[in-house]
Amino acid sequence: MASGGGELAFLAPQLLIAGAFSFAALLLASASARDRRALFLLATFVCAAAAFARALSVALGGPGPDVLFRGIYPEALAPAALWQFAIQFPAVRRFARFDVWARRSAAVAWALGIGLFVTNLALAYPVPVGPLAILGRDNPANRFWHLFAAAALPAIAAIGIRAHRAPRPERDKVARFGWAIAAGAAPFLVSGVARLASPKFERWMHVGRGPAHHTIDVVVVGALAAMPVLSALALVADRPFDVQTFVPAGIQRWLARRGISPADVVRMRPRQRYRRDRLTTALDRIRRARGPREIADIIGHELRFGVGARHARVVAVEDVPPDSALLAVLEASTAPLTLTEDGALFPILPAADRGWLREHDISLAAPLRVHDGSVAAVAVLGPRRDGGPYDATDRWFLTTLLTGAGAAWHRPAAAGAGDAAFECVRCGAVADEASLACGCNAGAVLAALPRRLGGEFDKFTVAGRLGAGGMGIVYLARDEALGRDVALKTLPALRDGAVARLRDEARAMANLNHPALATIYGLEVWRGTPVLVVEFFARGTLADRLASGPLSRAEVVSLGIRLAGALSYMHARGVLHRDVKPSNIGISESGAKLLDFGLSADLESRAGTPAYLPPEVRGGVPASRAADLWGLASVLLEAAGGRAVLRDDEALAAFFERAFARDPAARFQTSAEFAAALPQIDPSP
Repeated sequence: MASGGGELAFLAPQLLIAGAFSFAALLLASASARDRRALFLLATFVCAAAAFARALSVALGGPGPDVLFRGIYPEALAPAALWQFAIQFPAVRRFARFDVWARRSAAVAWALGIGLFVTNLALAYPVPVGPLAILGRDNPANRFWHLFAAAALPAIAAIGIRAHRAPRPERDKVARFGWAIAAGAAPFLVSGVARLASPKFERWMHVGRGPAHHTIDVVVVGALAAMPVLSALALVADRPFDVQTFVPAGIQRWLARRGISPADVVRMRPRQRYRRDRLTTALDRIRRARGPREIADIIGHELRFGVGARHARVVAVEDVPPDSALLAVLEASTAPLTLTEDGALFPILPAADRGWLREHDISLAAPLRVHDGSVAAVAVLGPRRDGGPYDATDRWFLTTLLTGAGAAWHRPAAAGAGDAAFECVRCGAVADEASLACGCNAGAVLAALPRRLGGEFDKFTVAGRLGAGGMGIVYLARDEALGRDVALKTLPALRDGAVARLRDEARAMANLNHPALATIYGLEVWRGTPVLVVEFFARGTLADRLASGPLSRAEVVSLGIRLAGALSYMHARGVLHRDVKPSNIGISESGAKLLDFGLSADLESRAGTPAYLPPEVRGGVPASRAADLWGLASVLLEAAGGRAVLRDDEALAAFFERAFARDPAARFQTSAEFAAALPQIDPSP
């Protein structure tokens, strides 16, 4: 790489402007999730920055653009992207004739940009372009840049014209945007006009040196570098964006500790809005919680991610050191207590309390009060992840969260006195306490059920999690009264519509009785949550079986006949399964059985797992019997080993060709027809 003074003088402006465009692009990328207009301005900046990036690459030497980006000039598309931004900015409620003209102009700009891009790409390779060669980006005639300016400048003018019909906040934003463009471009334009008007000034700019020449260069380059940043801020500084969104909380606190007002660093409004939205969701989850353990789990999660605590949890009053002065202070306090070692309270606490705080790395604590005002538990937080102190917003969030939690802490249970158990995140083993005996050492999370379930007689003992999915979570349990293993299916959390859906599944299963359908033994209720007691399949599911290899030809045929009979039985009663797949087929000693009726409904309902649905249903057509038959055919094909197996089996190939026919009318129309086609296949290998 060249390192002389001339090369450095050339590189510094290019590097500064490229960096400015990159920083502006980061601002716009952060804002684009909340306003699509930022995407169009971002595209404009990225295209424009390509010119400076290419100049840097050439100056730095190496193959660079000659190999990787030969003939590729994204800057040709910058005016079109700017026009796309201009028809969206400012936001105007009315749609006038000028808007129609602007949209047509944007289309013309895109056509021109694509034409310039393709022409320059052709010029880089031995492709004849004839007189269009004059449109080359580096052609001395500069027709490329003339067309570039002719397309881009009207777009900026269109923004100003459309602003006359925009609301006042949008007009103010356009004014700031216009000033940013004018301030950035003015020194460059003035310098350019002076060079055109005065040959003497032009010669001086080429060969001149000294403070005056250096000052002009600094002003021109500095203004050009400031233009993308200022114009980006003009867009994102006002609602629906706030510039404080881009100021990290750690920097904000660093400034605040040095005497700078929070209002001066423009920080509170978006943060409060985020906290308010998160708090609303958390309180709704607490309202639906099924006991103190679930409430404590929600609080811990929200304090870690909503407040930024390195660790947080809710501890029972009994877990605070006995005869604790800390607990007495918490009972008398109406606000969270700062418990860092440099705080005012820490030094005056007894040694036992100080040791307990150090052992658990506690920086903040607040009482959780129930309806009678007594302290039922204590929320304790470790240091903030960014190392800063907890501020007023953090304390407000914590206090409000605990107030809502206190109202639900001792809600009477609808049924079942036990609190939620704990389960291993790796093997799913369930225990009453977080100290699990499974030996995985993988950590414990809150389970969806208690360890013992079934009213005052504790009829079921939950052993472990079998699986979880979008429709619920399933546990293995022991029916103590009848001495058999059962599967308990419930909800991971109470949600609108989910309880009704699980009850509908229980009714659907209870009203069906077929050898190839899973048996439901009953329905329990734990703290307002329905729990289905269903047949347990010790051999697992078909998905578990296929993990060890495909089925034989005879097994595939037998499976198809058995499950087609179950679907025929269901369809005759106006019920669809709608989610036939290997994981919903249990393997018992008597044969395969369909299970998981969470999607069963009338014939007008829509269906579930896309991989096992026909194309028309994936496209939005309501499910029918054909959806179940397609799912069963998909299961059989997977069980046979996939389409590769069909090359050597014409009979199976013909069966699946009809089952998966593009035309729905050419497929099997009923389960009976589906089953009748299977016996025609010789089941021998």
